[in-house]
Amino acid sequence: VGMRDLAEECGVAVTTLYNQFGSREGVIGAALHAVFRDHFVPLAERTQNLSPAQQIDARITAATQAILGELREYSRSTMSFYFSPTPHPLLRSELHDFVVVDFRHVVEDIERRGDLEPWVDIPSFTDDIVTQHYSLVMKWVQGYIRDQDLHTRCLRAIGTSFMGVTHGNTRLEIKQLIAADAGRVAIV
Repeated sequence: VGMRDLAEECGVAVTTLYNQFGSREGVIGAALHAVFRDHFVPLAERTQNLSPAQQIDARITAATQAILGELREYSRSTMSFYFSPTPHPLLRSELHDFVVVDFRHVVEDIERRGDLEPWVDIPSFTDDIVTQHYSLVMKWVQGYIRDQDLHTRCLRAIGTSFMGVTHGNTRLEIKQLIAADAGRVAIV
């Protein structure tokens, strides 16, 4: 999509788009941000009073439902772009940083509870969690993870990472979450 075509479709001058967004990538970045905001900001608001384990479960469940549902093709194309050898930094940042901030809220909640290991660097940990999550989604894109296994794989991997940086009640709740998921899988 060219800027001229986009401006024509929107009924504005090309300069208006450049003034508002700075570049073609700026327009695309704003669209990516809007998709994440529309799908996941209400989730963050709805889950703010839940335990960290419940917040993790809600995020993974919502993401998996969106990926396997209405965002299936969007997820395929964005993950392919995200893991391409030379993604545009602005667009990669839009795909990555929004989710990092959301997981950072969960980790900060764990820290407020006093259940975060003192050696944890929150920015690095949340960055790694998103990279891990996206790597699993990319394996799904590539056909290595079946639709019916995506939620479990993400929940176990991310839950295990969270167990490694927590102690106390939070660690126990996350362990119970993973065990409950394992029980659901065993019954099926």
